[in-house]
Amino acid sequence: MTQPQDITAALYAAGLKRGDHLIVHSSLRAIGPVEGGADGMIDALLQTVGDQGTLAMPAFNYTRPVPTPYFDPAITPGATGALGETFRKRPGTFRSMHPAHSVCAAGPRAAEFLADHDRHGSFGVDSPFDRIAAAGGWTLLAGVSQTANSMIHVAESHAGMKKFWWNDGQPPRVKTLYPDGRIAEVPLDVSSSCSMAFNVVEQSLRQADAIRDLMIGGALSYLMRAGDVIAVVKELLFRWPTALFCTRPGCRPCRLGRAAVMEK
Repeated sequence: MTQPQDITAALYAAGLKRGDHLIVHSSLRAIGPVEGGADGMIDALLQTVGDQGTLAMPAFNYTRPVPTPYFDPAITPGATGALGETFRKRPGTFRSMHPAHSVCAAGPRAAEFLADHDRHGSFGVDSPFDRIAAAGGWTLLAGVSQTANSMIHVAESHAGMKKFWWNDGQPPRVKTLYPDGRIAEVPLDVSSSCSMAFNVVEQSLRQADAIRDLMIGGALSYLMRAGDVIAVVKELLFRWPTALFCTRPGCRPCRLGRAAVMEK
């Protein structure tokens, strides 16, 4: 069984330090048993970044079905795994106001990073992911591959990739409960691709020496500067604009995105 102090030691050895900002995508099943379970791993991550650092995780509930009667950040569950859902419920954790792709964070800059997520798109420029990257933060893929790396979607936004999710061209609007008690409709804004092809970026990231391999429990994991991911993937898209589109016939955003790029 993995001890929390082993997780902290592995992250420090990979280059993380106290005071850093870290966003984590994870699979506890791949990591295996951790002393204290999900809470034990969260404690280890918080210990690693320390009192001046920020720990963040996705709390996505996605776009289908939309939450009813409205998205309530206090109680609407996330669907991105046991670690993220446990983190969402912990005292002191903030959650952003995006009704489909919210982010949870804890630390002195958590509220700053998460503010106005509903105005900047799920993975848009100045979204929580982008703000963490701009602050020199890190991305940790703990037991998951690049297909879970949301920073790649941020790179799509920086590269100006077009979105093709909605049949009528207009995103649905989701009722959202705000802390002041008002309920407002927020248009859903998602990504330019489905992420199934995201492992294609691995080679470019390694050529840029942007990935640090480490073991967390029984899982090979990857630590990357978030800004490096955005820069490398943005450059890749300029050279190969269709790189991140999957080839599944039924995938609307990737099929239409590829057609639009080829036509252009």
